This record gives sequence, C-alpha cells and structure tokens, in this order.
Amino acid sequence: MVISKKAQQNMFWIVIGAVIALVVMIILIVMFTGKTGALEGGLLDCQSKGGVCEYTSEDCKNSDSFSKTGGYSGEDAGTVASAFQCSGVSSDIVCCFPPSKVSED
Repeated sequence: MVISKKAQQNMFWIVIGAVIALVVMIILIVMFTGKTGALEGGLLDCQSKGGVCEYTSEDCKNSDSFSKTGGYSGEDAGTVASAFQCSGVSSDIVCCFPPSKVSED
C-alpha cells in the first residue's frame, strides 16, 4: 500500500493539531483546578452562611446560651451545622446557626 505525499502531509497537520489541542486542555485543567480551592473555602465557611463560630456543640444546642443574648426567645436553641467549617478557632468550636430573633413589633 502506497500513501501519496499529500496524504502524508495532511496526517502531519492532524497530529500537530491534536498535540496543540491536548496542551491547551492541560493548561485549562490546571488553571481551573487551582482556582477551585479558594471557591471551596468560601463555600464551606461558616460565617459566610450566617453561622457563628463562638459556641461548643453543647452550648449551641442549649437555649440558655441564646436567651442571655438579646432578641432571642428563651425556648429556642441553635442548630449545629457540621457541613460548614470554623477556621482559626479551637477544635471544639462548631458552626452554630442561632435561632431566629424575636421581632419587637
């Protein structure tokens, strides 16, 4: 089987195009995976979701912790959210979502 010279040249350009496309794909993958670390940190941050990083798990579930703070009713307790992270605090502090404030109408 004899391949013409023109067919060989076309094959050469196809290989070159495939190599360039592969290099571009690798560069894009590296760029996007490097940026997702900061995005993930922002998505998992407790304060960005309205949580508070001041309570232990027991204090968050205890209604007395919030009734001392103005605007909360005495029977409400906070909710511990284990999906969100509290950075820069001790390991026993959890992400706590306080109860809804009582409106003063």
